Amino acid sequence: MTIQKLHLPDTGNSIALFSIAALIGGLGWGGNPALHFLALLYPFVYIHSRRRLDTLSAVFYYASSTWPIIPGAQSFFQTGHHLGKPIAIWIAITALGSLPWILFYHRRFLPLSAIAALLALALPPMGLVTVAHPLIATGLWFPGTRWFGLALPLILIAAHRRLETPLVFAVLILASLAVHARFARPIADPHIVVVNTKVGNGSGSGAQAAEHTLQQIALAHPNTLLIFPESVIPDWSAMHDARWASTFAQLNTQHTGILIGTTIPIPNTQANRNVLLSRGFTKHLSYVQRVPIPLGMWQLGESRRGFPLSLRFPAAIRVWNRRTGVLLCYEQMTFWPAVETMARGPEMLIAPSNLYWARNTSVPTIQHLAAQDWADLWAIPLYEAWNL
Repeated sequence: MTIQKLHLPDTGNSIALFSIAALIGGLGWGGNPALHFLALLYPFVYIHSRRRLDTLSAVFYYASSTWPIIPGAQSFFQTGHHLGKPIAIWIAITALGSLPWILFYHRRFLPLSAIAALLALALPPMGLVTVAHPLIATGLWFPGTRWFGLALPLILIAAHRRLETPLVFAVLILASLAVHARFARPIADPHIVVVNTKVGNGSGSGAQAAEHTLQQIALAHPNTLLIFPESVIPDWSAMHDARWASTFAQLNTQHTGILIGTTIPIPNTQANRNVLLSRGFTKHLSYVQRVPIPLGMWQLGESRRGFPLSLRFPAAIRVWNRRTGVLLCYEQMTFWPAVETMARGPEMLIAPSNLYWARNTSVPTIQHLAAQDWADLWAIPLYEAWNL
C-alpha cells in the first residue's frame, strides 16, 4: 500500500516521508547487518513526494545515516568536548547528499528525478565526497549480479508509475530471493592472510618495535600473501627499505609477499600519498589511494599539502598474477571510486583501513558493510585489514 493510497493530507504525507526516511537512514546505515538492506529503499520513499517540501526527506535520510561522523570527527580531529567542527562537517555532508534530491524534483517526472539524483551522487564530483549512497546496498540485495544488480533498482524506479508500489516491492523481494538461492559467497584463499593491528597512529617511541613485530609475523608465514592495514607504518622512506632489506630477501626466498599500508612523500612538495606498498615475493609496486578523507586528509583544491586527490592512478593492481581491486579506507564508503575499481573486473577485493580513531563508533562496522556489499555484488572474496 503506497502512501498516496492512504490519502493523507499534504502535511501528513510530509511527516510520514520524513519519518520513514529518517528510519531508513538511521537503521540502514546504523551498523546492524540485519537492517542494512533498508538503505536501498530511500529512492522508493522519495518518489512518493507530492511537493518540493517533501524532498526534504533526503535531509532526514542523510542526517540519520551520517550522524556517526560527529563522534568520529571529534576523535579524528581531537576536538575534545568542542563539537563545532564535527557538527559542521556532519551538516555539510548531509547538505551535499540532500541537494540533488531537492534540486531535481519535478512532480510530473518523479522517477526521473530520483534517477537523476542517484546518478549525480554516483558520478564525480559528488561521488567522490558523499557517502550513504542507497545503491551501495545492492550488493546485499542482489549478490553476484554486478551491473544488472545496480541497474535493477533504477529500472524499477523508472517503471514505478506503471507498476505501482506493491508490484515494485514484490519484484524487488522476489528477485532478491531468487538471486540469494543461487549465490554462494566465494571462499577465501588460505594463502592470503589478513593481519589486523592495534598500533594507533603508528608513531612514537614504539614505532620501530611495531615494525619488528610486523617483520616477525611476515617471516612466520611462508608461501603466503599478507595484508597489513592502512598506515600501519606512518611513513615510508629509503631508511625503511634499508632497515627491511634482509627481511625482504628472506620473504622472497620463502615466497611470502606483503602489502603494507603506509604513506610516501610527493617530491618537491609538502604533500604525501597514502599507499599500499607491495614488497617481498611480489612485484614492487604501490596502490595509491585515489580519494583520501576530505578535510581530514584531502584539502579541496590543494595539491601541495596534505594528501591530494589522485584520480589518475590505477583503480586496480595485479598481485600474484591476479587482478586485484583495492579500496583504501574512505574509498569503501564512496560510490565512484568503488564502482571504478569494480569496473576493472577484479578477482578479489582488498580493503585496508586505519580506524583507531573510530574504534568506539559504528564507523568500522558501517565501512565493513559497504566493502562487503561491493565484494558480494561482484561475487569476489573480500580481504579486510584493520588498524584499530
